Amino acid sequence: MAPVMRRLLPALLLLFVPACEDQHAKAPPTGATPASPPQQPSLLLEHDFGMLPHGARRVHEFELDLDALGEPFVPLRVHIACSCGRADVRLRKADGSERFVDGSGYAYNRPEPDERAILHIELDTSRKEAVDLPMTQSQGYVFLQQLSDATGMARIKWPFVLRFGIDAPVVLHPFAEFDLGSVPLSSNGKGMTTLRGDERHADMTFSNARCDDPEVTVRLEPNEDRVDLHVSVPPRELGSHMAVVTVDTSLDGYQVALPVRWKVVPDLVATPMPKVTFSTPLDEPQGEDQMQFQSVLVADHDRDRSPEFVVLELVDGRGADASSHFAVSLQPLPGRPRVSRLQVRYLGGLQAAFRGKIVLSKRDAPDALLPIDLVVFPAKRP
Repeated sequence: MAPVMRRLLPALLLLFVPACEDQHAKAPPTGATPASPPQQPSLLLEHDFGMLPHGARRVHEFELDLDALGEPFVPLRVHIACSCGRADVRLRKADGSERFVDGSGYAYNRPEPDERAILHIELDTSRKEAVDLPMTQSQGYVFLQQLSDATGMARIKWPFVLRFGIDAPVVLHPFAEFDLGSVPLSSNGKGMTTLRGDERHADMTFSNARCDDPEVTVRLEPNEDRVDLHVSVPPRELGSHMAVVTVDTSLDGYQVALPVRWKVVPDLVATPMPKVTFSTPLDEPQGEDQMQFQSVLVADHDRDRSPEFVVLELVDGRGADASSHFAVSLQPLPGRPRVSRLQVRYLGGLQAAFRGKIVLSKRDAPDALLPIDLVVFPAKRP
């Protein structure tokens, strides 16, 4: 590495990021006094966007003087911590035409003589919740690789810092977004929050609430000095879902956007998983005090039927009845009327490890089945 690079890299090291993620500096010999690195101009890039109105979009660009690094480096990609920020490195000619780096360490990702390397940063505050944010800072860096490095070991981070705040003209209470949690297949997920203008926009009005998911229902309801926003999401395919509700306001050009997140789950569920696994000596029954970890929580979210479960069968891997080897108990969980704790106790009689399942059902819905895997390993006597 050239002497110029050796002088500049300590400046990068002092800016809170390592010059190389995979290498560690060697300690000086015992008794030696480390030499102080020469003072170098800081390569940290900084920009202050100021206080931004919520919904505003701003752009800032830094020109990257790659020659300041001494050795030839290739910009690979950009990391920015702010969730409302996007950034990239582009190579721009004087006529405004651009090309983008592709993340590889090849020489064609360096600027040609008629090009400049530009760090392009965009902040879109509409991607943040519609709440006030005091002046804060967000860090990021450009990841670069030395052109002569064929292994990717000599990479550095060129850091930048952005400062900004957000002034939202609305007050949302109690939620600035809807996290509806788990929504069972048998029912809709529902949420509500209120909207009103802040002290400088007390006369703000709200209208035309809608969602980018046509199956999500939204409704505005006036309520004294505020407006209630109701959201209802339908049961659909299992898994996580997300949508965005948008509400028009009387403030010219301003809309309130509220993310909606939910996860559709089966009506019959076992947590943390539908499986009970334990080890025990097989030549004797378990005592009552030995089964505290041999349980799962089971729940039925369908409110049109009883929350109580019954054991339909307990079978081994071949489907043969194995209920004589185990005692299964179901106890309601205090404070959670639709949740029960299923516990399993070994009664003896097995000669080898057991793999089977417990099948739960409902008296008022015999077709509703919840299988729980049951695995027992032999253990030595303490």
